[in-house]
Amino acid sequence: MRRPSPALVLLLLTLVLSLMPARLHADQRTSRLAEQLKTNEDYRVRTQAALALGASSDEAAVKPLCDALADSNASVKVAAAAALGKLGKPSGLACLQRAESREQSAPVKSQIQKSIATLSAGGGSAPPPPTADTKYYVAIEVTNKSGRPEAEVETLVRSAMQTKILARPGYAVAPKGETLAQGRKIVNDKKLKGYYLLATVEPAVYQNGNLTQVVRVSMWTYPAKSLQGEFAPKLTQSGTPQKDVQSENILTKMCVESAVDTFHKIAASM
Repeated sequence: MRRPSPALVLLLLTLVLSLMPARLHADQRTSRLAEQLKTNEDYRVRTQAALALGASSDEAAVKPLCDALADSNASVKVAAAAALGKLGKPSGLACLQRAESREQSAPVKSQIQKSIATLSAGGGSAPPPPTADTKYYVAIEVTNKSGRPEAEVETLVRSAMQTKILARPGYAVAPKGETLAQGRKIVNDKKLKGYYLLATVEPAVYQNGNLTQVVRVSMWTYPAKSLQGEFAPKLTQSGTPQKDVQSENILTKMCVESAVDTFHKIAASM
C-alpha cells in the first residue's frame, strides 16, 4: 500500500484543524480566564478576568465565578457577582444565595442581591410579545419535586423552555405571572392557538454509579386548560456516583429541550 505523500498529510491535517469547532477556543479562553481569576496576585487582573467570564456566555464560567465570591478582595467579589448576573446561567443562582448569607461588605452584598434578582427573573430575559407572525402562544409553569431550591429550579427550567420554544418561528411565550384573564385576552384578540406546559422536575436518582433525571411535561390548551398529552423525557449519565448539581442541571435542560421538541411536533399536527 502506498503511503500518502507528506504534502497530502499536511493538507489533511490542515483540513482537520480548520474543521475543529470554535468551542475548543472558547473552552481554552474560559480556562485561561478562570486560572487568572484564581491565581493572579493582582486584584485588578482578577477583576478583569471575572468581568470577561461574565461576558463569555459559557456555562463553564459559573464555577470559577462562584469560587471568586470568596475572594479576599471586595472589588473582585463585586465583579464576580455582577458577572454571574450578566452570564445569566441559572446554575449560578445557588452560589449567589449562599454568598449573600455570609457576606459582610455592603457593596458586595448589594451586587449579589441584584444578580440574584436578575437570575430569579429568568436571567433578565422577558419573552417578547406576540407579533403579526405569531400563531402559537405558550404559557409555562414549573413544579419542583427535586428537593433543590425553588428559585434555582424554576429559573433553570423556565429559561430552557422559553429559549427552546422561541427558537421555532411563529411562537410566543407568556410572561411569568400572567393571569388567565390576561392570557385569554391576548389569545382571543390576536386569534392565537394557546397552550400551557406544566413541567414537573422529579428528584435526581443516583444509583449504581449513574445519575438519572426525569422531567414530566403535560400539555394543555390555554387558557381553558384541557389536557392534550403528557411526555416524560428520562436521561441517564454514567460515572456519576455522588451528587453533582452541574450534571443535574445539564440533564434537566436536555430533558426540557426534548419535551419541547415533542410539544412542537404535537402542536404542528393539531
